[in-house]
Amino acid sequence: MAYTEETARNLVTESARKLLRTGLVARTWGNISARISATQFVITPSGMGYEHMRPEDLVTVNIEDCSYDGPRKPSSEKGIHAAVYSLRPEINFIIHTHQEAASVYGITGMDLMPEDSERLGDVVPCAEYGMPSTRKLRNAVVDALRAYPQTKAILMRYHGALCMGKDEEDAFFTAGELERICREQIGILGKKNREQLSQAHDYGRSIRKGNRFCLQLNGEKKVFRLNKLPDDLPEEAAFHAEIYRHTDAKYVLWDNSNAVRRVSQRGEDFSPYLEDLIQIAGTTIRCADSHDPAGAAKKLAGRNAVLIQDEGAFCIGKTRDDVTAVAALLEKGCRAALFAENFPECRPLGRLDGLIQRTVYVKKYSRKKEK
Repeated sequence: MAYTEETARNLVTESARKLLRTGLVARTWGNISARISATQFVITPSGMGYEHMRPEDLVTVNIEDCSYDGPRKPSSEKGIHAAVYSLRPEINFIIHTHQEAASVYGITGMDLMPEDSERLGDVVPCAEYGMPSTRKLRNAVVDALRAYPQTKAILMRYHGALCMGKDEEDAFFTAGELERICREQIGILGKKNREQLSQAHDYGRSIRKGNRFCLQLNGEKKVFRLNKLPDDLPEEAAFHAEIYRHTDAKYVLWDNSNAVRRVSQRGEDFSPYLEDLIQIAGTTIRCADSHDPAGAAKKLAGRNAVLIQDEGAFCIGKTRDDVTAVAALLEKGCRAALFAENFPECRPLGRLDGLIQRTVYVKKYSRKKEK
């Protein structure tokens, strides 16, 4: 049964914040909708942070042709939601997430075969890849829905997942079940990269204001002047200084999580498997020597992350939110890269598709956030 419009708007707004709290989405990667009649649904608007979203910010969309009214644009994936509501009249709530385990498992292109979940059914199909907001992606999801008309979830290769329910509670339960089972499968299939790591090196985090930056390292804070660095500058501070000299970053964050360190041990650049990492960090994540601060900074050109061989990675951004998001998506992207080692036929996202998405993100989304 469809929701009243007021109830739907309140539920979707509350659910958006719930997704942030549970970590099923980062920033505005993903979208949520609720059916309000046989012909319409409300959906989250394009490019608006979930933490600031109000019920009146949601957009009402017509299922038949995706037309809408009002000053705000609906999510660019409105067509996928419309297709689900058209094909599945019993579905009244949809959550599209970039949740970690489902996204990582989905890079293989394999359908998921749950063995202990009545909610998900016998098969969770993996839709063929299509770039975000394209007819190709919508058609791939439609094909999966038609092939498995009872499924409550669809994996979207290189992208994320679509979770559906008769109501909000049902859709969230589906998302949780999908994440649980994908995590179990990754543990079963991912047999590599389980050796114990040595103690991680810390390069700290910093913030720049004008010609100065404040480095926080080992529980201490110290301010440095970029135009008057001391002769005995610690190597950790040298990395931060060179990054500020060669980029327009305002924040620098060191990430030495296990997945990032394991990828850095390869000592080579890597091409991401997941779209959200490409969008926020770059089409390739380059690797630099651990004793070459200037070289590492130069390899950040046009990017927001750089690997430091055997150590981890530096993430940069213009805001604290930017750099935190880069680190979170880099960790997920590195887990995907490690999982891919178990499947020789699995390849990263195509470079041209990645370049298009990175360009769109930098020129449109990130600039929109700065305003």
